Amino acid sequence: VGLDIDSTRYLVMDIMGEGSYGQVFKCLNLITGKTTAVKIHKDGESESILWEMEMLQAIRSLDTKKKNIVKFTEDFKSHDCSCLPFEMLDKSLWNLMTEKEGKSLSLNEIRPVTQQLMVAFEALKDLGIMHLDLKPDNVMLVNHKDQPFRIKLIDFGLAHPVGLLKAGVEMQAVPYRAPEVMLGLPLSEAVDVWGVGCIMGFMYFGDHLWRLKTRGEYEDATGIKPDNLKDFLSYARNLEDAVARWYEKRGDTEYEDRMAFLSLLKGCLHFDPARRICSGEALKHRFITMVHLVDEMGTSSYVDAALQLMTVSYLHQSVHTESSSEDEDTLGIV
Repeated sequence: VGLDIDSTRYLVMDIMGEGSYGQVFKCLNLITGKTTAVKIHKDGESESILWEMEMLQAIRSLDTKKKNIVKFTEDFKSHDCSCLPFEMLDKSLWNLMTEKEGKSLSLNEIRPVTQQLMVAFEALKDLGIMHLDLKPDNVMLVNHKDQPFRIKLIDFGLAHPVGLLKAGVEMQAVPYRAPEVMLGLPLSEAVDVWGVGCIMGFMYFGDHLWRLKTRGEYEDATGIKPDNLKDFLSYARNLEDAVARWYEKRGDTEYEDRMAFLSLLKGCLHFDPARRICSGEALKHRFITMVHLVDEMGTSSYVDAALQLMTVSYLHQSVHTESSSEDEDTLGIV
């Protein structure tokens, strides 16, 4: 099958995915010889495609390689369908976890994914854009064999400029939906940070953190009517116990790293979006900077492995000081 435009010809090789928006095809660009992912929107989706194109055009101002965001090359029409070509990536985080059959990732594997996502969301924040659809399907491994855990953020179909999204609009996949979205409250970039926290939990536990879909389901399951955010997440105190019990050995390097992970996780999942850690603060957090591991460089295989896996990040050599907002009193879920 050929997709013809004036300057480029794409040869469809395979279908990669399908959704309510349309389909994504693996294509060969016959001019450049590069394999490309082409997203083709269904007829009647003109408004959504125009909105997505506007967001993608804004993002093109970024260095997508350094900011861990998928590269968008152009847009064109073929047979009255709107087409968006992107760089070809490897597989999604969801695919990786499926291959692992529910087994969790190690902290050393979770760290580079978390750091790269925070870099991406800090870049979007600078542009005044919210992604609003973070989930494992939209976190793509670039080339997992050659660059383990090098990732890029994809799919800007639901992205919105900050301030233009009305409260009460349902966004995000259910297990990654921030409480302020669920409760119809005003939204900010904190919505995406909540999503990062859920991704962290997904990688750590090998399963979604939250499964309740609506306020009604929450009330049925807990007997509590969620009139505010604190009620909505009142049972989240179990999160700290769950992380701690996952690794009982105390006092060693990995335990300290696990406590650093828990601190950042709690910061991302603060029920109050105004007190939730932001992406810039997260990049200065000790779990990301590994300041608590520095003294054991060269003497600990765990620390050496952590440093090696972080080499996929373009910022891994940056020196950050830990944010004062990491304090447990300000970052706790409750």
